[in-house]
Amino acid sequence: MWFEQIQRIAELARRRYRDGQLLVIAVDGCGGAGKTTLCQTLALQVQLWAPAQLLKLDDFYQPLSQSQHAQLNGAAAQSAYFDLATYRQTLLQPLLQGASVSYQPHHWLDGADEASTVLQPQGVMIIDGVYAFSRAVRDLVDISVFVDAPLKLRTQRLLDRPQPCADWVPHWQRTEAWHHQHEDTLTAVDFVLKGSQ
Repeated sequence: MWFEQIQRIAELARRRYRDGQLLVIAVDGCGGAGKTTLCQTLALQVQLWAPAQLLKLDDFYQPLSQSQHAQLNGAAAQSAYFDLATYRQTLLQPLLQGASVSYQPHHWLDGADEASTVLQPQGVMIIDGVYAFSRAVRDLVDISVFVDAPLKLRTQRLLDRPQPCADWVPHWQRTEAWHHQHEDTLTAVDFVLKGSQ
């Protein structure tokens, strides 16, 4: 069932895709829901008929201190974790206007940087991450997906990830829950898939 749904998404993307243009698929949901697995599987399906690029929003999140965890909630916390306006203006808009975009991935949990990544303004770009289908960028997204999974499973997956410490998890989960409820993400997307399958 899960793979069949991914094939449906890929088929819709194939019908909407135009050579020489960029088609954007946003895969949203809470941390640990299974977004990355879905994105990787979807990319393999897309690559059968078009170039596919994966954009991980993990590369743009900012770490918060313990004092910020205590002080920031709701919109303030969301903005501190991820700057949606800059993401729209310096990445998505230039790509959709036909320009290549270069950025340096930054691992927010361990502070490590990787070599610069270049995104091309053509093919299919699959965006993997919490906030991928935020209202601030919805007009730039062609197909949207929400990956859902029970809180207990999501929490265990987050805690199992290699990381210096996991004290960020409760605040992150409160922030993403506020965000998705505030933005009605679950009811606004084109597809909802179960990440527990």
